[in-house]
Amino acid sequence: MASTLLGSIDHRLPNELTLAVVQQLANDNRTLCILAQTCRGFQQLAEEHIYKTIKLRSVRDLQRIISAFVARHDRVRAVQTLKILYRWSEHLEVSLERRKAFNECVAQMVSLREWHIESPYDNFKWEKGGHEWVEGDMARFRQALEKACVEGAQEKERFARDQQLCRSLQRTVGLAQLESLTIHSHGAHADFWPLDGFHCLFRHPSLRYLHVSCVTFPETLEVLESCKRTTPLTTLIFDECILEPKSLQHILGTPETLRHLTIGENVFNINRTHRCDPRLSPNPAAALEAIAPVAHSLETLTHLDSKWRLNPDKHLVTRRRVPGSGLRHFHSLRTMECDTDSFLHEAIVMHHDLCPPNLDTLIVRRHFYVAENFFDYLPDAGIYTTLPSLNTLELRQSAASLNKLSTSEYICEPDRLRNRHAYGYKLSRSDINFKVSIELGRGSSLIPPYLHGEPAPEVRCLYDASKIGFRRRVNNEPVVYNAAECGEMHVLTPFHPFRRESFNSRLRRPVPYPSESTSALTAAAADDDLPETDQLDDAAVQQITGETGRVLDRMKERFTRGWRLERSLSDPDLDEPWSEDDDFEATDEETDSDFEAMMADLQNDGDEAAFLQFIEHMQEQGIAIEMQSGDEEEDGDDDFVDAEEDVDTDWEDAEDDLEEHEANLD
Repeated sequence: MASTLLGSIDHRLPNELTLAVVQQLANDNRTLCILAQTCRGFQQLAEEHIYKTIKLRSVRDLQRIISAFVARHDRVRAVQTLKILYRWSEHLEVSLERRKAFNECVAQMVSLREWHIESPYDNFKWEKGGHEWVEGDMARFRQALEKACVEGAQEKERFARDQQLCRSLQRTVGLAQLESLTIHSHGAHADFWPLDGFHCLFRHPSLRYLHVSCVTFPETLEVLESCKRTTPLTTLIFDECILEPKSLQHILGTPETLRHLTIGENVFNINRTHRCDPRLSPNPAAALEAIAPVAHSLETLTHLDSKWRLNPDKHLVTRRRVPGSGLRHFHSLRTMECDTDSFLHEAIVMHHDLCPPNLDTLIVRRHFYVAENFFDYLPDAGIYTTLPSLNTLELRQSAASLNKLSTSEYICEPDRLRNRHAYGYKLSRSDINFKVSIELGRGSSLIPPYLHGEPAPEVRCLYDASKIGFRRRVNNEPVVYNAAECGEMHVLTPFHPFRRESFNSRLRRPVPYPSESTSALTAAAADDDLPETDQLDDAAVQQITGETGRVLDRMKERFTRGWRLERSLSDPDLDEPWSEDDDFEATDEETDSDFEAMMADLQNDGDEAAFLQFIEHMQEQGIAIEMQSGDEEEDGDDDFVDAEEDVDTDWEDAEDDLEEHEANLD
C-alpha cells in the first residue's frame, strides 16, 4: 500500500526514508495524527499504524470508531490486533445496536492477526444481559469465522497457486489471516457455552494459537473428520472446559503439526451449573486414544483435571495399567505437566515402558486444597529414577498469597529443607535435577479463566538442586548477623504484605536477607574439591530461607493492587518500579473491591491467627472492618474484574485529531 502512495507525494526524501520516518513514530499515535493532517498520502501511511492495534475497554466510544471506519474503509483493513475487553456497566444495555454495527466491521478485518475476546457479562453477570452477548455478539463472531474457514481457505488456495496474485490483488475475506485467537465467554444463562457451530475454530485456514475457556463439548465431532491434518494450529489451550474423549480426538486430528497442548478440564467452576466430573482420568485408555492423533508432532503436554478433588487419599500415588504402547510413539514430546491423579501420571509416568522415549522434563502439580502438600510430602523418588530419559523433575505446589504455604518460614523450615535436599541428592544419583516451585495466586476467590486485569498465578522456582549443589563441608556453627552493618532496614513480611517489620526483629526469627550476587551456595556448588554430601548446614538453610522470602515478597506485591505498599528507600530490591500492567491509580471502587476480595481470601485461605492479626492491623490504621459470614455462597471468580484501569486515551486522541483533519479536508 505504501509504495503506490509515495509516488504521488511531493516530498524531498526517498521513499525508504519516508517510510522510516513513519515507522519511527509507530508507537506515538498523537504525532502520527498530526502527520496524517499534512496530506492524504501521509494520512494513509500514518493510519496504517494508528489503527494497527485496537483495545476496547468500554462501549462508550464505539460510535466514534464505527464512524471512523465508515469514513475510510482502509482503516478497517489496517487493523491487525483487536482486543474486545468490554467492562460491564449499565451502558451495555443500550449498546446493542452499536455493538452489532462494530461486529460487522470486525467481520471485514482482512488483516487481523491477533484477536482477544472476553464477555462483559462474565463473573456471574450473564443474568444482566448475557443472552444478548451469546445470541448476538458471539453468533456474529461465529458467522465471520465460518466464512473465513470456507472462503478464506479458497482464497488461500488461489494465492498459493499464483504467487503474483498476492502482490496484485487485495485480500477480501475478513479474519482469513487470523493467527491468534482467545475467547473467554459463557452460556446464555450458565457458566459454560456449548460449542455448537464454533467447531469452525478447529477448521480455520491460518489459525496457529487458540485459547478457549468454559466450553461444553459434545460427545463427538464427526463434522471434523474431513479436515484431518489440514490446519496450521500449533498451540491449543482448553481452559476450564468440559471435554469428551471422542470429540477431543476429532479436534486433535485437524492440526497438521500441533506442538503445544493444554487439556484443562473443569476444575474450579463446580459450584453452580456443573459438578466436579472429570472425563479423561477415570478412563485412561480413552484419554490416550484421544491424544493419539498428535503423537507425531507434540512437544509439550499439560493436563489439568479435577480428579484430585474426588480422591480421599490424595497423597497416595497410584498406578493403572492400560493396554497398548502408551506414549511410546510420542517421540517429540519433551515436557509433561500433570497432577498425580491424572491419567498421564497414573497410566504413563508410573510405567516407564509406556513413557515418551525422549521425555526431558516432568512437572508434577498439587493444589493447596490438598493437605498433603509437596513441601511436606515428597513422592517416592524411585517412581522417577526409572524414567531413562528424564533430566528434570519439578514439583509445583499451588499456594494462596495469604496461606501458610506461601511463607518462607514454612517452606524452608530446616527439617523440610534438609529432607528436600536429600531427596534431590537421591535423584541426582540418576542424573535427574530436582526443582521445587510455587504457583502463587492471590487466593481462592479468584479462579480461572483469568480475565483482563486479574492477576493470574505466577510460577517461581524456590529450590533448584543444580544451583544449590551437593559439594560442601557441613559446619553447623551458628551464624551471627551484625545489625549495625545491616542498618534499620524495613522489609515486607512474607505472611502479611501490608505489615512492615524492622530488620532487627527479623534477625530474631532468624531469616537473613542476603545479596543474591554474593551467594555462598553458588560458590560452594562450583568447588569440585569439596566432598559431596546430601546435608545442608545451618548457614545454607538460613541463606536459602532468606532468598525464598525475597522471592515471595516480590511476588505478593502485585496482589495488593489498590493497596499501595510503603516501601523503604533503604532496600533497593523493594523499590523496583511497578510494571506497566500494575502501574495505575486505584479508584475508591477499585480499592473497595480489592479489600473485599482480600478479606475473603484471608478468611478462606489463611489461618485464624493470621486473620485476627490482619483485623487488628487494619483497625490500627483506622479502617473499619465489616465481618463477612462464612456461609455466603462462593461465586468463583470474584468482582476483581470490575476494578477498572484508566482507559487508554491514545484512541480518543487519535480520533479527535483525525476528525478535525477530515473536517479541514472537506
